[in-house]
Amino acid sequence: MAARAALRLVEKPSYFVEEDELWAPTAARSAHSLHYALSYNGQTAPEVSQFALSKFSRRGDVVVDPFMGGGTHMLEALLGGRIALGSDANPLMVRAVRAKVQPADITEVTLRLQLLNLRRPVGIEEYRRGFSSFFDVDTFREILGLKSYLREHDDRVSRFIELLASGLLHGHSAGFLSVYSLPHMSVSPDEQERINRKRAQSPEYRAVIPRLLRRAAMLLRDGVPSVLTQHERQSKFSVRDARDLSFIPSASASLALTSPPIPGDRNASLDNWMRLWFAGIDPQAVRDALWSEEGVGLDESLKSDDENFSEAQSSRGQWLVFMNESLLELARVTKTGGRAVLCLREVPCRGGATWLPDEDLKSLVEQELSRFWEPECALVHRPKGARVQQQVRGRGPEHAHRLLVLRRR
Repeated sequence: MAARAALRLVEKPSYFVEEDELWAPTAARSAHSLHYALSYNGQTAPEVSQFALSKFSRRGDVVVDPFMGGGTHMLEALLGGRIALGSDANPLMVRAVRAKVQPADITEVTLRLQLLNLRRPVGIEEYRRGFSSFFDVDTFREILGLKSYLREHDDRVSRFIELLASGLLHGHSAGFLSVYSLPHMSVSPDEQERINRKRAQSPEYRAVIPRLLRRAAMLLRDGVPSVLTQHERQSKFSVRDARDLSFIPSASASLALTSPPIPGDRNASLDNWMRLWFAGIDPQAVRDALWSEEGVGLDESLKSDDENFSEAQSSRGQWLVFMNESLLELARVTKTGGRAVLCLREVPCRGGATWLPDEDLKSLVEQELSRFWEPECALVHRPKGARVQQQVRGRGPEHAHRLLVLRRR
């Protein structure tokens, strides 16, 4: 009698949480120097992008980021031979990304800067109103001259010079244009006055062009990779709300890789007021466009004594509504079987509690979006031993990263 073939039922693996050191502590050292063109709050670590791209995509894939910020995911995608489609509601960040992925070389920057005359006379009323605590008057005159030139020239080299200058406007060393300040955010003129009094300092003349050249040499020390031009025509970056990705065709992306804002994030229009001014962008327009301005206050359970979260404007419930709509639009542009990887972090709360945004998003997907997305896993990066508190290239302590992975049905 012939043996019967046994019918074997294979159970679908259930959702799981994996905690481990997902990338080596030395991974940050391999990141391309262009990643560090602009320092800002909430900056994504390049090693997070490298890990997610290598695990969930292949060369030639389309990678989408609707909250691209300074473009860490997008730059890594291009460096890895992917097609990058990104957007952000903040036009300053979109300008920065375009300049970062289409950099000028050091020769082009040098030749362009040699043509500039930044010593033209200008009125100083604006200087007295908001900039005298940051800059020497002659430095400010050169900054205004450069700003005026850049507003009249919108080519690849000019955009890269604008990126260089934006990253130099304020910082904590003599290589920056301001007196000692914070490099990752624009403090208010009153706060800068307090810093000046505390440090017994006053602005001194700092020439703009030599600092731009040094900055260019630093950012281009790893060269301009030819791979950046491989998918240049197919890659696009747009000023968009994450709920409207109409510039991206349906079912075109293999991977959506993004770092969405979460309740407690500082408002980018306030943090970058000086960079917005330099780029000629209205801060109020940016403030109106960002989702966090719609909130009426952070849930009591999420309030924190940490200054990074104490000024939050959006509630947890409103954030989930926003993310529901954003994930629905992401489902439209993602192929069946493709994935969305949401790069999140643990949020410290009052009383020593911790909020895990990925758990709320998992529940949201299961309750509201199960027709489109299936929660696959959460991958949690836990640096081993004392490394959890180490400083990583000026980004502060390396807290646990939480990657929520969703699979497109």
